[in-house]
Amino acid sequence: MKRDFTARFTGSALGIFWAILQPLSLVVLYWFVFTYMFSRGPASRNNDYIFFLISGLLPWLGINEGVIRSTTSIVENAPMVRRLAFRSELLVVVPNASALIFEVIGLVLFLGLLLMRGTTPRLIWLLPFALLLQFSLQVGIGWFLAATYVVFRDLLPILGFALSVAFYLSPILYPVAGRFEKFFVWNPLTPLLGLFRSAMLSASLPTVGSLVFLLVVAITMFAGGLTFFRRAQTTLADLI
Repeated sequence: MKRDFTARFTGSALGIFWAILQPLSLVVLYWFVFTYMFSRGPASRNNDYIFFLISGLLPWLGINEGVIRSTTSIVENAPMVRRLAFRSELLVVVPNASALIFEVIGLVLFLGLLLMRGTTPRLIWLLPFALLLQFSLQVGIGWFLAATYVVFRDLLPILGFALSVAFYLSPILYPVAGRFEKFFVWNPLTPLLGLFRSAMLSASLPTVGSLVFLLVVAITMFAGGLTFFRRAQTTLADLI
């Protein structure tokens, strides 16, 4: 994991400091755009909108990066997979762990912004649970996708479109409300992002039912993805 994390900055002048500069620049960019550029946007009606947006956007970016990099992780590391003694399922875990590290850095910077604003997150202790559920969910999905991509190379562009759809069908840009609320209930990202917002913004906790649904989906995806990957693992070396 350390190798994957540091390799992304090898050869750059600032090196590992990009791990801080990238999420920091993203937070500052969204804060500036939605606070000063959109004079008629949600930020003009509600000064808290930018914080609502960032608290949902940072977890989404971690999920998006982890899932995409998981999909190609086996094919990109074909020589390692061919070594029968190597546990190739770890190749899916590593990019997800790396994406989570970047997300945590962004969340820490966002927390600093909240503290500078005078907001004290009272439920910050929920953050590790939210990160654990997110990690379990995206690693499970990653195992399914990584094994499938070996035999179906058209998966990547399809995945890009599916993630774009999922972005707009998740409560990232706007809260869940109105006549379409019942559809959002079946999206596990709805309670997950709600949990992040409870931790960072002291927002109301998701309902017990939605949290149980999220827990069941995360455990099912993790266990199902690992089982699926291990069953396919015996043939992966012959197909890549």
